[in-house]
Amino acid sequence: MDGREAPRGARNPAVVAAARLHRSRDRKETGRTLLEGPHLLEEALAAGVTPDRVFALPDDEPTFRLAAEAGVTVVRVERAAMERLAGTETPRGPVAVIAPLPAVLDDGRDLLVAWGVSEPGNLGSLVRTAAAFGWGFAWTPGTADPWSPKALRAGAGAHFRIPMSPVSGLDDLGRWQTLATVVSGGEDPAAIGAGRWAVLAGEEAAGLPDEVAAACDRRVTVPMPGGTESLNVGVATGIVVYQLTRNRSATL
Repeated sequence: MDGREAPRGARNPAVVAAARLHRSRDRKETGRTLLEGPHLLEEALAAGVTPDRVFALPDDEPTFRLAAEAGVTVVRVERAAMERLAGTETPRGPVAVIAPLPAVLDDGRDLLVAWGVSEPGNLGSLVRTAAAFGWGFAWTPGTADPWSPKALRAGAGAHFRIPMSPVSGLDDLGRWQTLATVVSGGEDPAAIGAGRWAVLAGEEAAGLPDEVAAACDRRVTVPMPGGTESLNVGVATGIVVYQLTRNRSATL
């Protein structure tokens, strides 16, 4: 659709259908999700993702140029429609409908595994951490949808730069040494030698289930000499992933 067509309103069928992708049920049924913002759209296009359609405000000339170069359909929408499509306040867009990338479990990389992490923002931050250090990413049943719009926003484009895959549990991680992140009683990550690691990060409040942590090859705890009881799951996991990556570099 070209930029001369009249902007679509909030009740337009294409807008209504796309807005439903904020619901997990509709994402599962359609195999589609939403991404919002120019950076995520650029990252998706750079990864070879072709959106089903892109919704943009009439004055969003950068999006019209980018979409034209990529041969992507753009639908002009009124602000009320953009507000319905977007998951943020005072959205500028664009919003795109995409299919998530195919699942890939790459045993040539260390792996960050989200185990039952239910908050999409935390989950997206974990994906971003994995990408920052060149790790792969996996998630278990009971974890939030890593391809939800909120997780995509928190990932800031990381979803399109690393291999990602669901796993059923520890049985799928046999090609890695498993390392459980625990609040207390684990080893200092600085003491963990080089290996091919799968680091398991649990739900922020409850952490990993005891039986899962016990079944891992080793357990690790971030030292906190300041006396803080615990760290945000993204912060704690980021420290562990950074330290293990540094440990590997020191042995090369």
